[in-house]
Amino acid sequence: MLADLGYLGLVTDYDLPPQSLPHRKPRRSKKRPDAALSDAQRAENATHARRRVKVEHAISGAKRLGCVAQTCRNKSAAFNDRLLALACGIWNWHLRKRKEII
Repeated sequence: MLADLGYLGLVTDYDLPPQSLPHRKPRRSKKRPDAALSDAQRAENATHARRRVKVEHAISGAKRLGCVAQTCRNKSAAFNDRLLALACGIWNWHLRKRKEII
């Protein structure tokens, strides 16, 4: 599971490995006036961001179908699942067609 720093409680609440979150920059204090991440931590954060951006783009691509992004008042869970599967299928079809053109 990949998460960003907005989900700090995931590690403790759901027993996830700490690798699922990027490294936080330490707070500046009198003892550490120039607090910064090490080069290794920056490289790990960059790798994490490259993997996570693909997930974010896939989510936004599926939300381009308006009924996924807007509130659905339907009570049927099966319909909601079909709707999301349809949106993801359309997005995957779009990506496949784009690769064929390029």
